[in-house]
Amino acid sequence: MKNGICPKCESHDVIPKIRVIDRYDPGTSKDLSVQTYEKPDALLFKGRHNYTLHAWVCGDCGYTELYVDNPKELSGVYKRFHAK
Repeated sequence: MKNGICPKCESHDVIPKIRVIDRYDPGTSKDLSVQTYEKPDALLFKGRHNYTLHAWVCGDCGYTELYVDNPKELSGVYKRFHAK
């Protein structure tokens, strides 16, 4: 969908980088994100890495895709600590 065309209905009315809220408490909100850890089995100091997700939404049919910010960095961190 990042090419500006909806894969479902082929509309060009694509709204980019919409904020996606994970949860809402009165007066606060948090962006939806994914996490990976340097040491996932550790009890403390796991080395957490967070990456925010944004939605791209079709303005005609509502089809939505999520994209992570900094995908290359996420991939590098994951491969560095989880490659076998």
